[in-house]
Amino acid sequence: MPFLLLLLAAGVFAYFFWRSRTTSLTRDCRWRQHRKEGVWKCAYCGAQQKGEDAPTICLNGK
Repeated sequence: MPFLLLLLAAGVFAYFFWRSRTTSLTRDCRWRQHRKEGVWKCAYCGAQQKGEDAPTICLNGK
């Protein structure tokens, strides 16, 4: 049983480590896709980024 708890804890740690390396989005980032214009717009700061996939980089302050 302790082995399973350690394995679960390691898995959770690995997930959060992986997640922090693949995105820089903050809690305030709220990207919305505007398909007609072909852009993603942040509802929080108004930043815009072109592309089909959701942004993974926070553009707040740029």
